[in-house]
Amino acid sequence: MPLWIVIGVAAAIFVLVIVLAATFNVFSAESAEETEVDWQPLPQDFTPEDLEGLSFRPALRGYRMEDVDSAVTALRTRITELEAAREQQ
Repeated sequence: MPLWIVIGVAAAIFVLVIVLAATFNVFSAESAEETEVDWQPLPQDFTPEDLEGLSFRPALRGYRMEDVDSAVTALRTRITELEAAREQQ
């Protein structure tokens, strides 16, 4: 078997292991439990100060989608409430 095939297979396995490790946050400085405790979603009646402190948990390609989805849903709901209150005035 040619040497370049062995090197190619070894490189492919190495890349696969690195990708899987990154997917499961093996390289994270925090444990999964610490990450879960630190993140706080927006409260129902959030304030501008809550938005200033808003941060998302990092993920492999950016931020965790469920965190961002939760924040966007809270913002959409609040904006809808404020617009409805303004129209009633």
